[in-house]
Amino acid sequence: MGLVPEFFIVLGIFIFLAMSFLSALLDDDLPSILQYLFQGAAAVGLGLLLMNQAFINGGIMSRAPGDPTRFWISGVYLSSAVSIVAGLNAYLAIVRRKMALSSAFSGAVTVPTFMISAIVVSSFLGTGGEVSFSPATIFVLAVSAFVISLSVFGFLREAHKHIRNPSGRRGSLPTGLGSAPPGAEEWEESPRKEEESSAS
Repeated sequence: MGLVPEFFIVLGIFIFLAMSFLSALLDDDLPSILQYLFQGAAAVGLGLLLMNQAFINGGIMSRAPGDPTRFWISGVYLSSAVSIVAGLNAYLAIVRRKMALSSAFSGAVTVPTFMISAIVVSSFLGTGGEVSFSPATIFVLAVSAFVISLSVFGFLREAHKHIRNPSGRRGSLPTGLGSAPPGAEEWEESPRKEEESSAS
């Protein structure tokens, strides 16, 4: 099965769109402008696909899968998408200090993205564009897909808990950690009222 370098751009577009969706899901922890920037990056990838096709039809770039110009354009775009994923993971862990959310993000998004990108790029480099997946590679991809599905389920559950308990609240208890139970304020005010009435 032949694989052209433009597949890297398609994979990068998918990653940017996925990051845009996750940015909207985690809008309490990530700047809202990120989702629009990621959508713009996906549009840039679509422009690169059209530009490459125009250059190929015009004879500026070769149709050979191993053309170095096509490979580097596609490789840089995919690398930027993968770097964005790692950057978001680091932002959640270091800046926002959401370690549980960062761990779920790492297992569901960052690690699978690195694995799939590494497998595709290494297969392309090893065969010069004529990618043929061995049974071992197919097994690794199948296991990765299973792990990804479990990780995405865990990440969505963690994100759902995060949305249900915004950062402004102190805990997940119904009354919140450190908050007084219902009626406590009234109980504290009643002795004061009795003291004021007796003093008068």
